[in-house]
Amino acid sequence: MNLDELKKSMSTLDDVLAQKNTDAINLETATCNTAQKKIMKMYSKGAISCVILAFVFLFAWNSGFGNDAFPLAYKVFLCSFLAVAAIWYTCLYFKTKKINIAVSTPMQTIKQVSSLRFYALAGEIVLGMAMAVFFTLFLSNLWEVGQYRFWIVIAAIVVFLVLLVTVYLPRTIRDFKNLTAIE
Repeated sequence: MNLDELKKSMSTLDDVLAQKNTDAINLETATCNTAQKKIMKMYSKGAISCVILAFVFLFAWNSGFGNDAFPLAYKVFLCSFLAVAAIWYTCLYFKTKKINIAVSTPMQTIKQVSSLRFYALAGEIVLGMAMAVFFTLFLSNLWEVGQYRFWIVIAAIVVFLVLLVTVYLPRTIRDFKNLTAIE
């Protein structure tokens, strides 16, 4: 690229940067509030489910139920994992609840939603990695104990993943997009 082409490109860039958009950004308050309520409901359901399952595995830990296929270390891991997940979903619930679409400026709302998306994605990745490690250990133990149990768990995991990809994920993406819906 020679000097004349560079000057022309810089001139074009200066012209583009000098243009100001005077159109104000307005959020669709009704759509955003509905999406916020759906996301809050999703996080509260997740927290409650994790607490209930943590207590189930805590009682299984104390009663000694299923020690052959489900050793003590797995019960301890699941109790602690589910407790951490419940705390995480509770934090996300309150972070979502803090977003005030009617009072905040659109840029503040978009910034809050962006940080919520980041925290939610980071949390889901960490929790997913922990579940991958757990199921790797659990399935290898289950294969040794009983192969029919192994295949039942594999079938349940496949059904869960299909539902996750076809139902849960598109709904969550839609709700997060609607949280910053622009008129």
